[in-house]
Amino acid sequence: MKDLCCMTFLGKDNQFILVAGCQKIMYKIDVEKGTLVEEIHTDSEYTIMKNCRFICAATSSGSVNFLDPGTLQVVKTWSAYTSVISSMDAKTDFLVTCGSSNRTYGPPQLEPLAKVFDLKQLEQLTPISFPGGAAFVQIHPKMSTATVLSTQIGQVQVVDIVTPGAVTILQVPLTGLMTSMVMAPSGNAWAIADQGNTLHLWGSPERLHFVENPQETEFADEPERVPHLGVDDDVPFSTIGMPFYRERLLSAWGNDMIFEVGKPTPRIEQEILKNMRPNPTGIGHISPNTRKDRPNQVENTRATGSNGTGAAEPKLLSEKARDSRGNDRGVNDAAEDLANMVLAEYTKADVPSYYAMPNIRIGRYGVEDFDFKHFNKTKYSGLENQITNSYMNPLLQLLRFVPLIRNPALHHTGGICIQDGCMLCELGFLIDMLEKAGGEICQATNFLKAYSSLPEAVQQNTVEEHAPQNALDVRLSTANRFLLRQMCLDFRRISTFDPTLDQILVTNYLQNIRCLNCHHESRRNELSYLTNLIYPELSSSRKSSHLPKFSDALRSGFQGSPNPKGWCQQCHRYQAPKDIRNMLTEVSPVLMIGPNFEKYPRSKPVWTNPGWVPREIGITIEGGNLMVFEGDQLNSFRHYRSMVVYELVGLVADVTSAERQKSHLVSFVNVSISERDPQEQNEWHLFNDFLVRKVNEEEALDFTPSWKTPVVLTYQIQRARHNIDDTWKESLNIQCLYYNGSMELLSSSPGHPLKPGHEIPELGLPVAIDAEFVSLQREEIELTAAGDRVVISEPRLGTGRVSVLRGWSGPEEGLPFIDDYISIAEPIVDHLTLYSGIEEGDLNYQTSRHTLMSLKIAYKKLWLLLNLGCIFVGHGLSKDFRTINLHVPKPQVIDTSDLYFHTKFNHRKLSLRFLAWFFLKEEIQTGNHDSIEDARTALRLWRHYEQLQNEGLAEQSIEDVYREGKKWNYKPPAEFEADRARRRRERMGGAGGGSSADLGGRMTPELGGGVLGGSGPVTPVGKGKGREEGAGYFESPLR
Repeated sequence: MKDLCCMTFLGKDNQFILVAGCQKIMYKIDVEKGTLVEEIHTDSEYTIMKNCRFICAATSSGSVNFLDPGTLQVVKTWSAYTSVISSMDAKTDFLVTCGSSNRTYGPPQLEPLAKVFDLKQLEQLTPISFPGGAAFVQIHPKMSTATVLSTQIGQVQVVDIVTPGAVTILQVPLTGLMTSMVMAPSGNAWAIADQGNTLHLWGSPERLHFVENPQETEFADEPERVPHLGVDDDVPFSTIGMPFYRERLLSAWGNDMIFEVGKPTPRIEQEILKNMRPNPTGIGHISPNTRKDRPNQVENTRATGSNGTGAAEPKLLSEKARDSRGNDRGVNDAAEDLANMVLAEYTKADVPSYYAMPNIRIGRYGVEDFDFKHFNKTKYSGLENQITNSYMNPLLQLLRFVPLIRNPALHHTGGICIQDGCMLCELGFLIDMLEKAGGEICQATNFLKAYSSLPEAVQQNTVEEHAPQNALDVRLSTANRFLLRQMCLDFRRISTFDPTLDQILVTNYLQNIRCLNCHHESRRNELSYLTNLIYPELSSSRKSSHLPKFSDALRSGFQGSPNPKGWCQQCHRYQAPKDIRNMLTEVSPVLMIGPNFEKYPRSKPVWTNPGWVPREIGITIEGGNLMVFEGDQLNSFRHYRSMVVYELVGLVADVTSAERQKSHLVSFVNVSISERDPQEQNEWHLFNDFLVRKVNEEEALDFTPSWKTPVVLTYQIQRARHNIDDTWKESLNIQCLYYNGSMELLSSSPGHPLKPGHEIPELGLPVAIDAEFVSLQREEIELTAAGDRVVISEPRLGTGRVSVLRGWSGPEEGLPFIDDYISIAEPIVDHLTLYSGIEEGDLNYQTSRHTLMSLKIAYKKLWLLLNLGCIFVGHGLSKDFRTINLHVPKPQVIDTSDLYFHTKFNHRKLSLRFLAWFFLKEEIQTGNHDSIEDARTALRLWRHYEQLQNEGLAEQSIEDVYREGKKWNYKPPAEFEADRARRRRERMGGAGGGSSADLGGRMTPELGGGVLGGSGPVTPVGKGKGREEGAGYFESPLR
């Protein structure tokens, strides 16, 4: 760092400052930790910085760069002067600068004009004339349009930016040239320094103060003198006090310093000693086994490994299968019960373990090897949390259980909308997937990807990649408001004159605005998607009778905060204060309520009062008068004519479950409200990502613990309870199924689109499917101290091609009616051409020889086939559907890897290539993969299996293929011989390696495997080490 001359905070109550100077590097510094966070390279050298709407940075060349506070990117550049800027100040919507301009002859001179810039419209305004040459400028702290200009000789001019004609001129008696000028935050004091080392203080002595809320300076207490103590045998150490210290003492060992050590030798039981006799072999003694364990079996007295989050970590599915084969007694299921979950060393003692953030352990078969059912015994599906922006999972779960949001979302999704980035469609896709899953794990990949692609979401600082530092509760509250508004816009985009969703989510106000200066009044209509509570003044007493009610805080929130600043049309200025009153004209059937802790931090103790959050509230509006009721008052007026009763659907809470972990979000939902069958009994569930469990209502609404605070509450009108509308399934718009851009004449693929009116997908109609993927991000691994290779995150794949073939009998059976190449905007790390058949440039609009489809259209086609009741035929479809982010119920899936599977043979599944060689006598996948060929092969294998079943030969044929596969290592003979020749060349020291094209199976790479790691076996060798133990590339037997 050198020549640093300016700095500014990145925002109000922000811990980061931005420092710059006469160098093309800016520094982002954490002032609380005293650490350098980031170095930002710039194209300019900055001399002055002010933060107001934008970070206004004056350059050494006389221009001003306006930087976005979130991204620190230059939004606009304004050329103010031709030389340098000597002074600059910014308040609310205005930026005023003073500076010098170059002259043809002689040095630069001060400009007689102070330049003014509108930060709201990003345009220059009329400059302020100052013939003496403006050298210093400052905007009044209280009056945002009043500006003070000064020359170097002490001539001061006070002028209004809006009305520059009103000017007041003063003269400061100086002993030299002025060097600096500053005004106190209160606006009542003004200090000027000159070259004579004189400080001139101006102000009214009667009301002189420098800050808004002055307080006496606090001085350090004088330490007490420590009495002298002798150190001998008569003086106990407990009488010697500890000195003041700032660092953690060496003796204060935390739980992180506790390690497992060898267990002491156990005491031999008396029963064993009593029956001991000499060993006939002559070594030691022997005794009958008195325990229930097997002879020589080691007893595991330690708890199973913990994931560091407070929840007992379950075994991987592959480990359970191995244990069940090796132990006739099976696995002890009691250890996996959520009720026996143990607290880890990082979890607070007063936090139940199921509130901890659950982590996914990636095994040798990737994420699919993780036992998600261990964390969810309910019929409600959870969401994976290893995806970027998965902090929104609790909010998505909450929206799913609001019938008035669920119904229009699904109707909209089943309509004609094919717009990219439509959040209402993405929410509909996600809700349908969660309902179909019925407790199985899901992921919101497509929703979160679409959300992060919205520029407005990035600007709102709600995307993790661009705003990793803001508080989680603030980020979710902002994301909730933006998402609701965006869904209303998406709904109106398709149904222009249909205000259905606006009527559900929007609360309408008639806002009366009165200027307290000129008493001018105006009115305007306002919309609100989120209502923040406003708490009446809290009494100093902590008794519950003096605490404000929830209904009072909600009523104040509806009416708005009085006396804010605002623009007055009569005064033609940003006037303060203004009296703004909100008069409700219509309350939305769904209420999103924020606790507003950011503005009212003292209100947190109110929520700890038991029963403060009501289960029901009543709202009535008559003659412009708003009344909110709860408890006994609501019961008295429940049947009043204009009373609308709301019930609490659920809430999102911020939980800090561990001392060395960041907080995370969970949701509590009353799932009985969205049940199709009427239920009077409320059932509350906790949704902690993929951990889902039933909780009682008192626990859900209890905010007594300091580690649990509310973020968003959702109420819905009570008459909408159980209002589940599934008529969208009867009115699906299937037009996009008949348009296949990738199968046009210009495409290289022969296309046979569906014939409108003649070929209509229907319930039970079979279709063959296969998909190919490209790599968007490589896997992350780490090496343990023992040298083992542990996978931290799987490689991220993107859908590159989807092919769907006719599966129904007839002359066109096996012909494709969907063959979509999908455009991908993200950088592609590896096209995986050998496994996917997709070459470089195939998914780029500018270079592709195919007509590309958007992911939204390709996904909606599959979603329509799913909801029309079609049956999907393919090989290894679970991995494909997971990557596509589509959940297909098991009755609608025919997977040939499961048809030709026998548990008798070491739980091995056979590859598509080997099955085609054995049953169909065909060699497939001899070159690059083709999804149409793979789908057609799976379809023929299914037909062949049906034939074997009809003849009663299915089981015998499966046993035959396994026996034959054992001879050839479960590969076609040509591939087996090629692998053997390659290994022979490697042993002889030849070129080695062979051709990777010789790999067998359906060779789409695994999500969790490195695709460039060599060929290796199609299925795992029995005693080989898995991915967690540092083994090489493992290819799933499904492939």
